[in-house]
Amino acid sequence: MTVTASCPAPSRLHTLLIGLIAGFGGGLASLGGGTLLIPLLTGPAGLSSLEARGTALAVATVSAVTGTAVYAHGGRVDWLPLLWTGIPALIVAPLTARWSKQLPAVTLRRAFGVIVLIGGIVLLMLGEAQLAGFAHGWRDPYLLGVGLLAGTVAGVVGVSGGPVLAPLFVLGLGMPQALAQGTSLVTRLPATLTGLGENAREGNVCWGLLPTLVIGAFFGALAGARIALLLPEPVLRSVFGVLLILLGVYEILGRPGHPARHHHHDPYP
Repeated sequence: MTVTASCPAPSRLHTLLIGLIAGFGGGLASLGGGTLLIPLLTGPAGLSSLEARGTALAVATVSAVTGTAVYAHGGRVDWLPLLWTGIPALIVAPLTARWSKQLPAVTLRRAFGVIVLIGGIVLLMLGEAQLAGFAHGWRDPYLLGVGLLAGTVAGVVGVSGGPVLAPLFVLGLGMPQALAQGTSLVTRLPATLTGLGENAREGNVCWGLLPTLVIGAFFGALAGARIALLLPEPVLRSVFGVLLILLGVYEILGRPGHPARHHHHDPYP
């Protein structure tokens, strides 16, 4: 039985801007769902953490599909990881979400922040270097491992795989940054859709906000993805690296709390 969330009602302009920001981040740097949208929904929009998580998954689906279409049109999507990485992530995410209920959420997010911070620093240090990738000889097993890791992060931390998938595609397979971002967008879709279904059943989706959020996310993702395809490889990699560092610092230092209106376990405190 699906429960309907009773959500705050920010202005349409406010909601549209939130969708635009999240969609733009998703298109430009494969960051948008849990990374950008949840803080905006729990802070300025006034949603509880659970409502924000469920609503963000719905919006992230739209921005991921839109961004994937633009990247694919530009020839920047590798479809093989959808099988080797996306399916394992889909299976692992709900299992690790249940397991993570026993662990301190703040500690988990700080550990995630450290991993993301290191990834951002490594990408910046690479500069204009052309990578061969350290996993070319064992591509399929590597993709399987990436999927297990991405599913674990999605289940434990409550964010999509963008901050994890794209750096691992670059470092392990030597993908150009734009190709890694386009591939990460399509690869995380299975787990995103599954998570959306679970949150919808739990009543964590604010359906009334979705039309305006989705419109903003669609046009934001369209613009962000097109800009990403126009940027030179070193510039795009640097932008992505800086965003990862900022995200890592944010997760490590913590973020302003928002009083939850639910008492369930929340992987996004």
